[in-house]
Amino acid sequence: MTAGDEWVLATADHPPPPGAGGEDLHLAALAGYHPTFTGNGYLAARVPPAGNGYATAPVPTQFHVVGLYTATAGEWSRKAGLPAWTTLDVGDGSGRFNDAFARAAPEGGEQPVGGDWTPVGAPLAAVARGISDYRQALDLRTGVITTTARWTSPAGRVTDVRYDLFADRSRPHVGSVSVRVTPHWDGRLDVTDALDGRAALRVAGIRTGVEQGLIRLTARAEGSGIPLAVVSVLRGPGTDMYEAAGEGDAPAVRRRVTDVVAGRTYTFTKYVGVATGHDCDDPLALARAAAEEAAAAGHRRLADDNRRAWQREWDGDIVVHGDARLQRQVRAAKFYLLTSAREDSPWSPSPAGLSSDGYNGHVFWDTETWIWPSLLAQHPHIAESVLDYRVNRLDAARAYAADQGQRGVRFPWESGLDGSEDTPAWAPFGRFEQHISADVALAFWQYWLAAGDERWLRAKGWPVLRGVADFWAGRATAGEDGAHHINGVIPPDEYADEPHDDSAYTNAAARASLRFAVEAAAVLGEPAAPEWTAVADGLVVPFDEVLGVHREFTGYEGQLIKQADVVMLAYPWENPQSDEVTRADLAYYVPRTHEDGPSMTDSVHSIVLARLGDAKAAFEHTRRSVEPFVRPPFDQFAEARDGGAFTFLTGHGGFLQEFLYGYSGLRWHPDRLELAPVLPEELDGITLRGLRWRGRVLDVDIRRGATTVLLREGDPLPVRADGVTRTVAAGGAISVVTRGADRRSGGTPR
Repeated sequence: MTAGDEWVLATADHPPPPGAGGEDLHLAALAGYHPTFTGNGYLAARVPPAGNGYATAPVPTQFHVVGLYTATAGEWSRKAGLPAWTTLDVGDGSGRFNDAFARAAPEGGEQPVGGDWTPVGAPLAAVARGISDYRQALDLRTGVITTTARWTSPAGRVTDVRYDLFADRSRPHVGSVSVRVTPHWDGRLDVTDALDGRAALRVAGIRTGVEQGLIRLTARAEGSGIPLAVVSVLRGPGTDMYEAAGEGDAPAVRRRVTDVVAGRTYTFTKYVGVATGHDCDDPLALARAAAEEAAAAGHRRLADDNRRAWQREWDGDIVVHGDARLQRQVRAAKFYLLTSAREDSPWSPSPAGLSSDGYNGHVFWDTETWIWPSLLAQHPHIAESVLDYRVNRLDAARAYAADQGQRGVRFPWESGLDGSEDTPAWAPFGRFEQHISADVALAFWQYWLAAGDERWLRAKGWPVLRGVADFWAGRATAGEDGAHHINGVIPPDEYADEPHDDSAYTNAAARASLRFAVEAAAVLGEPAAPEWTAVADGLVVPFDEVLGVHREFTGYEGQLIKQADVVMLAYPWENPQSDEVTRADLAYYVPRTHEDGPSMTDSVHSIVLARLGDAKAAFEHTRRSVEPFVRPPFDQFAEARDGGAFTFLTGHGGFLQEFLYGYSGLRWHPDRLELAPVLPEELDGITLRGLRWRGRVLDVDIRRGATTVLLREGDPLPVRADGVTRTVAAGGAISVVTRGADRRSGGTPR
């Protein structure tokens, strides 16, 4: 990481030139380099060290667009991927810039595939030729990735190269790559624009073409037949000397040649349009129009529009005072979430978002439980669009419940193109990890609490909440003990990978879902089924009276668990229970949680500890939730300490919740906001800017001793803190007490 702008993540690591250890150089030459990606919520690109193009290592560069899935009878759907649309290579006749970054396949280990990144046993062999003064930077404010280097070609000619690459936030169908070339020699420069089908995943019928002023590629996703189109328009000096429409996955290429003079700078920009059959009946026409209109606007206009669009999103910022590294990690986490979701896009981000096809691009509880809440607090316009993914698949969820002999709405554990169950047949979780329906209901209820949009509740929220309540009311069975039970499920702890009865998490979540439906019915004046309340009141949530803790499920005997489970009753479910029980659950389950489990476990532990007022322990878990998982130099999460899905948005989302809901104590209510701020002694403060609740926009500034709540826009704001409800006048502010690091919860687990 290089020093500089707090919004810029950068590295000067690069493959060293020949002579620094022979031609076979190792991955250590790229110490800790994990390539970043950028996106606009519709399309995205992972960018290799060269700053453009396609590479297979250390993480395969993939290029994704929302909603592009395969569909094969009898199999689960998978995410399909675009060709590499970022290639814009520079050459001098003796060699090419991108070749300087070429690397061989791994020695003694398997090539990383898909979105899963796993270190190999032996290092990747790397060959670098003539790269110096290298720097690659990601500007979190704009999503622009800038790569600069001095390249010495095989002929000994020295050229300064700068790439600027971004997916335009203001134009969802547009991507742009610009290269500025300053040769220190006179002669002929050539620049190659390509659409590289080698990067395409699970697409068929690739057809490429070259037309006046553009190159194009069309294809369709395997099985589903969803058409896609990518069009590139190149602008810059010189003359087109070579163009070719490749066959199969061979690139479509246009090469432009320019006579150059030493010391002058020459700029070339490719404007890319992307569209699929989800957008219109003629994706090629839309992609062509997007590329040509972008080219007509020009690079400067695109860059300015993109910057302004991102600026609107960054009105919702999280400022960490007193820890520059943690500040970068927080902003990076927020940036990566925003790259994979946008307003008016009815698609839900998968655990790896648009960065890769990790987890087949499927949608899990990761979205509603971990990713989505970090969008809701400051970006409700995006959060609503994400929920549309479930709304649009409500019929599939009804059909799934009916197919299983159940009532109401049952959402699949893994969801892809059409909302059917997409969990691989060998995994038991699709059949038994049924808490996903409650997790979806929680997100819908939270949106109502935060947005207060009754028309939305009636049109979209109510059908989901009512359907999930009907599912749980039918799924529960009355026992001889007079109570209701939910038998044969797998809880969030997937080490319990066989069906169990009365999962504490599942039953508490089902109970809450039933009560959400009752409350929603009251708001809308709709009838509430009496059984919703009867089943909710009768559901068993296993509790050990001797130990004073919730049992994970009936028969649980203290065995090792994979991830947070019972502790989540306190957050996000806000199960009615005493602080004493919450502390006991923490003390019991934290030592029984696998230390190599996912980062979200420590995120939940941190949030719950902050709520209890234990700032010291909360911050310890914050560190544990990020440091073992974040990868340099661009602060992306890996799923696990030793690899897994990458870039792992689930981890990023859980991490952000620690600041939005943990240290602030922010909770949504229909008639007020609730705050319970706490500040770790390691920090000077935390400022949450651009929080939104029912038409209001507010800032919360947490400082030692006092927290300020400033109402920037909207009607007077009721805020409850320390057991007292006060009202913030429009344009005004109030102060509430910040709990300090010395107010412990009575013992730190672990």
